[in-house]
Amino acid sequence: MNIILFGPPGSGKGTQSKFIADFYHLKLISLGYILRKYYFKNHKIRKKLSFGNLISNTIITNIVKDYIINNNTKNGYLFDGFPRNIIQAKSLNFININYVIELYMCNNMILSRLLGRRIHLNSGRIYHVLYKPPHLYGVDDITGEKLVSRDDDTNISVIKKRLSIYYYELIGLRFYYKQFFNKKKTNGYYRINAENNIDYVKNNIFKILG
Repeated sequence: MNIILFGPPGSGKGTQSKFIADFYHLKLISLGYILRKYYFKNHKIRKKLSFGNLISNTIITNIVKDYIINNNTKNGYLFDGFPRNIIQAKSLNFININYVIELYMCNNMILSRLLGRRIHLNSGRIYHVLYKPPHLYGVDDITGEKLVSRDDDTNISVIKKRLSIYYYELIGLRFYYKQFFNKKKTNGYYRINAENNIDYVKNNIFKILG
């Protein structure tokens, strides 16, 4: 089973993707985690993200394809935050996509979630100062290492730019995947309101996947 999970930044994709991958024993391909690793280690990519710019389709698709090649699995893949546009979606034509799940929420809540988000860089674990605080302020629960914030999570104008790009490309993605499942004569595209609590979103996802 191969699943695509996408939604705006701060919608809880990372949290839900771990639930799904663990329960269904899928190989998780988290674009957010990949970019966070590059963000803090690659100056050019860090500069792009800091200003709300996206990394080129060529770089992104090569990263994902290399990961798939080096992490072969029989159970299937869960794509978290990828693809982000039609070009990236077409790069997955060699994989049979069974479900596409879109998380959605209002912009005010997105801003609230992003401004309070904290990250443990090495593991990709995500916290929030209000909704999911660490046991000890500012440090990871497991390692005790310092939590960090991305510059593009703390700049409101950058966040709005990211959202603008996301919504623009979402129109094309919706059309592409609805056409994709229409041709297969199956219902595979679903939307879930991510403003609800974590368990509500998780339970609705699991009902869809069965």
